[in-house]
Amino acid sequence: MTEVYHFGGKKIIVAKVPDWEIWVPELLDEINSNRSLMNHSHKIRGRWENSYLEEGLVPTIRIPMRYARDLGKKTLGIPSVLLFTPLPFSHDEFPPFWFNLAQPGQETGLHDHVDRAVLSCVAYLSCEEGSGNLFFRMKGEKELQIQPEIGKIAIFPPSLKHGVRENRTHAERISLAFNLFPFPLPAVNL
Repeated sequence: MTEVYHFGGKKIIVAKVPDWEIWVPELLDEINSNRSLMNHSHKIRGRWENSYLEEGLVPTIRIPMRYARDLGKKTLGIPSVLLFTPLPFSHDEFPPFWFNLAQPGQETGLHDHVDRAVLSCVAYLSCEEGSGNLFFRMKGEKELQIQPEIGKIAIFPPSLKHGVRENRTHAERISLAFNLFPFPLPAVNL
């Protein structure tokens, strides 16, 4: 089932990725087997904001990423490309996909993903009720909240300000976040 929300003139797609009962446990096993190899971007309030693993260590990420790419094209008419290495036109050393590992009491502040992406996505891998809703905020609009659910994916414009509420459970919330880029990819000198 696919839902499309209209928020400030922009569309947000929420859907269950097919066969999530199979690929989510596989991906969680890949993550947990390689936690000692994770790289991290920066800490905010004592929490690593983004945690990275090389694509070869977590090959199952391709399933939700391909689904998001295809759904974005079908539903929004936005052709995009998946990238698994740092962007050729970026000074960022990290790839455009990462894991958010939120312990009880942790949250993610309001932010956006505007650097050349055409779609931003989050797929839920481990969560419980109360582990923190994804929220979107825009001046003049009532805040939109998406409740996390294992296997659910949210696809949205990278310019939309969003964050994640506090994890009020006793379990870690794990999600995969990623950006999709225009197809064809812009020239390197942009």
